[in-house]
Amino acid sequence: MNKNEITAEQVEQWKKQHGKVFVASADGHKAYYRKPTRKDLSYAMTLQNQPLEMTETLLKNCFLGGDPIMHEDTEYLLGCSGDLVERMIHIKKVEVGEV
Repeated sequence: MNKNEITAEQVEQWKKQHGKVFVASADGHKAYYRKPTRKDLSYAMTLQNQPLEMTETLLKNCFLGGDPIMHEDTEYLLGCSGDLVERMIHIKKVEVGEV
């Protein structure tokens, strides 16, 4: 199987195993990622002062298959760093009040 040829069956298997699955694509390249775990986020947050390294680490840890160029090449990594990472890390709106 070509690294870009991920079947619908494979995606469904990943969804059963990991919940949400995200795909990043550009210039004919596709890479699939799972939602990060608390452990993934905790480790990535240690790199807060190095945003590019933080994004690369998060994407590498959550990579399921496809073409790793999406997190290995700087131009693609920068493309993934906004929308993909925001979708992977959904933060719930929480109301806090005094009682």
